[in-house]
Amino acid sequence: MDTSTLILKIHAIIALLSVVVYLIRGFWMLTGNPAVTGKAALASASLSMLILLGTGLWLAFISTEHGVDNFVIIKAIGLIVYVVLGVIALKPGLGKPAAIVLWLLGLAAFAYTYLFAKGMAPALL
Repeated sequence: MDTSTLILKIHAIIALLSVVVYLIRGFWMLTGNPAVTGKAALASASLSMLILLGTGLWLAFISTEHGVDNFVIIKAIGLIVYVVLGVIALKPGLGKPAAIVLWLLGLAAFAYTYLFAKGMAPALL
């Protein structure tokens, strides 16, 4: 297995783990569980996002010969939107209705980015 295939597999696994952590934290937010802001939840979310970003950048670096293309830009924007909406939605002190809307929008951003990466969603840019 070559390096790019290995990094792609790691990236896909981390993306899956990232959304699982996001779903669990969202469920905790919905049920009022204080674990949503616990150290373990925050550490796992931060670590998964860092690895997801790192492997994504690595893939972008090794897969583009002539600079960054629109594919990489759209995926990066999708990741940023997903992370920002998740951080705001899962932060304590936000009203539950607003948190739910932002959490669902973050989930939609993840889904769009995933579908775009798989070639099943059109580019918005």
